[in-house]
Amino acid sequence: MNQLLRRYRKLLVIHTLLLLSFHGFSQCPVNIGFETGTFDGWVCSKGNIVANPGQGIGEISMIPGPPDDTLHMIKKATTPQLLDRYGQFPVTCPNGSEYSIKLGNEISGRKAQQVSYTFTIPANDDNYSIIYNYAVVFQNPPDHREYEQPRFTANVFDVSDNKYIDCSSFSYAAFGDLNALGFNLSALGKDVFYKGWTPVTIKLSGYAGKTIRIEFTSNDCTKAGHFGYAYIDVNQNCSSPISGNTHCFNDTIQTLIAPFGFAGYRWFNGDFSAEIGDQPSLTLKPLPASGTKYAVEITPFPNQGCVDTVYTNIVYSSEVIDLKTPKNEWISCISKPVDLTSGVFVAGSSPGLEFSYFSDAALKEYLLTPKSILTTGTYYIKATNAVGCIASQPVKVKVGDFPGFSIKDPPPVRRPKDLDLTTLATGDVTGVSFSYWKDSLATIPILNPERVFIAGRYFIKATIEGGCSQVYGVNVDIGEALITPPNAFSPNGDAINDTWEIPLLASLYPDCVVEIFNRLGQPVFRSVGYGKTWDGRFKGIDQPVGTYYYVIKPRSDLPPIGGSVTIVR
Repeated sequence: MNQLLRRYRKLLVIHTLLLLSFHGFSQCPVNIGFETGTFDGWVCSKGNIVANPGQGIGEISMIPGPPDDTLHMIKKATTPQLLDRYGQFPVTCPNGSEYSIKLGNEISGRKAQQVSYTFTIPANDDNYSIIYNYAVVFQNPPDHREYEQPRFTANVFDVSDNKYIDCSSFSYAAFGDLNALGFNLSALGKDVFYKGWTPVTIKLSGYAGKTIRIEFTSNDCTKAGHFGYAYIDVNQNCSSPISGNTHCFNDTIQTLIAPFGFAGYRWFNGDFSAEIGDQPSLTLKPLPASGTKYAVEITPFPNQGCVDTVYTNIVYSSEVIDLKTPKNEWISCISKPVDLTSGVFVAGSSPGLEFSYFSDAALKEYLLTPKSILTTGTYYIKATNAVGCIASQPVKVKVGDFPGFSIKDPPPVRRPKDLDLTTLATGDVTGVSFSYWKDSLATIPILNPERVFIAGRYFIKATIEGGCSQVYGVNVDIGEALITPPNAFSPNGDAINDTWEIPLLASLYPDCVVEIFNRLGQPVFRSVGYGKTWDGRFKGIDQPVGTYYYVIKPRSDLPPIGGSVTIVR
């Protein structure tokens, strides 16, 4: 172990997300993917790391035991997904896995923790690989020596021959230009860096029949000031490290996918007479014949394994894989995130498919939050059936947001003026439809929102493409009309001011009560409503010239209006 530790590059702080994926369809060890939601079959260990300046290493000592709930934790996928607080990526692998584990925590203290799994590769399977995805977060201690840094390590031990397999062991560090290495600065601190989900392959070709132990270790820095932890999950597929070699019934092209996470790739035909590609994947058209052999030479990053070559043979299957996705753009909005894992996006597809989700057509970048898409774009669903047939289809998603408009309370007015609620939205209202309601739940409509004449609080519902809506409340201040009765009229039959006309009273207050009294306090006129104005008479008899007194009650909830009016002839 110490000899391996000398090879590790400078690690700052590791927060590592792992997904182990036995790629293919051979029989896999039980619970290697934590599919039971337990650590059954895994050995959990914990201990410490101390610096050994003389040898320039960090020495780890650990003791196996039951899972420590603070260092070895099962994480179950949830909706909405739980996100890591530093990197804001899901704590379970975004390839659709149900369980991950968390290895370590963010409390520093020279801690080291490990999980390991021992299994025997089938005797007839000489093309075996482990694909795992990781994401790392580094707390950057600038004054630490190389061996004092927190770190994460993936080792493979050949139990049969009692030695580590150097070319299948990896370590991960952040040093030098972190941005060039795919790291981002966490929003939570200037010294914390993270790297999103990234796949890597451990190739175990040539180990058929041997017993192998995989080990994953994370540790704090040796000075007890900086932490590291990991999430790990395992998929249950085992076979050749090259995927996509199955030619299924309705395929028109074939794409071979090499092991992930290497620095360089060189594809060759079966007899190495021609180099035919230099990318992680190789697209073949026309389709090669069944049994055609291909090889890819994989070159690791510095200090992360050995140059090697892996092989695959094209296999024909009569299976039909039919992946159906929506042909039209799927429209939603910010308040209704799109869940690509919903069955509606693959309705009508072949049964028994396993799905994974990507942000690129090459199917290299896992979609970190397939259950909660909030950005317009084209995403990709990959389907795999039980015999290895693969199909992928794009899904176009449009996530709308409310444009830059505002709805403000209108200025106060006084009756008989009214308010037009349809004019209150200002700014960019492109693609927005509005409806108008008396209640905040938008269940009681306003029949004539263009002419609102009663004060109160009203509600405007804005709806955009995709059916998302927001409800805005507005306060409408409509003051009562100024009722100003004339102080005189002349009921002399000349058709000029022959009756006591009171502007607005009858039209705005149809239930008003008007009472008029003479100087002795005797009533001479009373009406409910003022549809027929006072003509200066009482019981058909003209009343004498003089001053009379009135009390007008416009509405039961309004104060009365009082004053005097003079009859002149």
